Amino acid sequence: MRIETGRLAVRNMEIAWVFYQIADLLEFKGDDFFKIRAYRKAARAIAGLEESAADLYNSGKLIEVPGVGKNIMAKIGELLTSGQCQLHERLKREVPAGLLELMSLPGLGPKKIGLLHERLGISSIAELEEAARAKKIRELPGMGSRTEQEIIRGIGRLKRKPNQLPLGAARELAAGFSRYLKQMGVDRRVEVTGAIRRWAPMVDRIDLLVVAADMQDVQEPFALHPDLGDVVWREEDRFQLASRWGVPVEIYIVPESEYWYALLWSTGSPAHYRRLQVMAWKRGWRLNKCGLYPRSGGDAAAVHSEEEIYRLLELQYVPPELRENEGELSAAGNGTLPRLLNAGDIRGDLHVHTNWSDGMNSIEEMAQRAREKGYRYMAITDHSTSLKVARGLSREKLLMQHETIRQLNRQWEDFQLFTGIEVDILTDGRLDCPDEILAGIDVVVASVHTGFKQDRATITRRMLAAIENEHVDIIGHPTGRLLGHREPYAVDVEAIIEAAARHKKILEINASPDRLDLDEFYVRLARESGVLIAINTDAHDLRRLEEMEFGISVARRAWLEPGHVINTYEFDDLVRVLQR
Repeated sequence: MRIETGRLAVRNMEIAWVFYQIADLLEFKGDDFFKIRAYRKAARAIAGLEESAADLYNSGKLIEVPGVGKNIMAKIGELLTSGQCQLHERLKREVPAGLLELMSLPGLGPKKIGLLHERLGISSIAELEEAARAKKIRELPGMGSRTEQEIIRGIGRLKRKPNQLPLGAARELAAGFSRYLKQMGVDRRVEVTGAIRRWAPMVDRIDLLVVAADMQDVQEPFALHPDLGDVVWREEDRFQLASRWGVPVEIYIVPESEYWYALLWSTGSPAHYRRLQVMAWKRGWRLNKCGLYPRSGGDAAAVHSEEEIYRLLELQYVPPELRENEGELSAAGNGTLPRLLNAGDIRGDLHVHTNWSDGMNSIEEMAQRAREKGYRYMAITDHSTSLKVARGLSREKLLMQHETIRQLNRQWEDFQLFTGIEVDILTDGRLDCPDEILAGIDVVVASVHTGFKQDRATITRRMLAAIENEHVDIIGHPTGRLLGHREPYAVDVEAIIEAAARHKKILEINASPDRLDLDEFYVRLARESGVLIAINTDAHDLRRLEEMEFGISVARRAWLEPGHVINTYEFDDLVRVLQR
């Protein structure tokens, strides 16, 4: 049967979400470990596809995707034909609905939720909070008073920050809506704006700016979208819709003549825009979302870009990432805005995984994609041995990999692979690889993968010990956060930055849109302390090598110039930095 693909705006991610949820529900029910792992592997595979799953299904090529067997294929077929999967629907009927919401809380996986449900009858967030405050959870095996406090804090965060999406998911959804408008015949200019255009790490609304003469031309197609709900509110030139993802979708409708002014108004933070209006007033103008008008009277100035608006106000152009009212307009007035890093400055990626550990692709495939991107180098940094869940490399296998890398380097004159490792910082501060092995590795990335619940002093000492090791080059994802899923561990980041400055270590911006770690505030502190930054994708497959742009966005929001980022350096200059 051939699947019709007309409505597939975000179908791959929808399939992945269903499979992730199936895995969680099976784990909650205590089902077979290998079945659970198969669904999680399939979810990762579908989310990582560069093509539509429906197109691959129709062509018969979906079965060739690693992680997609006959059983998974059948489930995908169900989802593509009916929008539902029988197994998923059955599991949701068997598991109380409130437990799915509990699974979204940091630190509470399906197993712990199963224990809470079995022993205390907990089926909702309200019941969980009541039990934690009544000190009943500490009585359960493996829980304790600290778990109670973490649950109370987690629920508090959930109440304070409702309905937010990580940037990666928000950008994907926004792009899907833009494609949807074109598929529905709205052949006009559509721009994703608001916090997404500023590359804010968490987004509470999806904003779209559409050039159209009639609101109904835009509102009617959105009313037909299967994943959008009722109109929340409507004004003369914009409306907001509920969505099944919890964040509203807001649409701005403008004529072509007002497009650039509306884009400026809808992009900057409110504080940035108000400050810009004050500066315009002082220079003899009135600025609003419709135009820039002389205070003495007359028509709005005709412009063909945002740059022209800033120029009329005697300001340097302020890139969207900087429009947060953090001194950017004063710098623009003085002509001192930095030359921000951009994608063309990046020469390589220094934190990449392959199928030697938990990656999806071979060293050769990752290197080839890097060369296609115009990179000059890449570090292969598979996991060290103790991280069993990621199939960490034994010492013997690590040395074999490095010999393979040296052989591959003989093939290329314009590209170089670095030998590398992502070495685990163990709970006592030791590194999961002996110094005599680390001494012979080109790029050593040291990261925390376990012991997230250690107290502030302990986890800080642990990371400081890694920084003090002479063989460590880069500290990977330094705070361990997973946006929307896990808060940073309790590390003293300022102490980490100061130690990195003393020992000439490099701190990472992990470009995964799930992490964006370090965040922009600490990156600015690192820059002020003279600490160099590496922007790395931590890619586990070819598609995720493209996530470098998310790391670049953090660097831009932190006002970084190319010289602050080591993987903008030419090969020889980078080697000198690593050898220092």
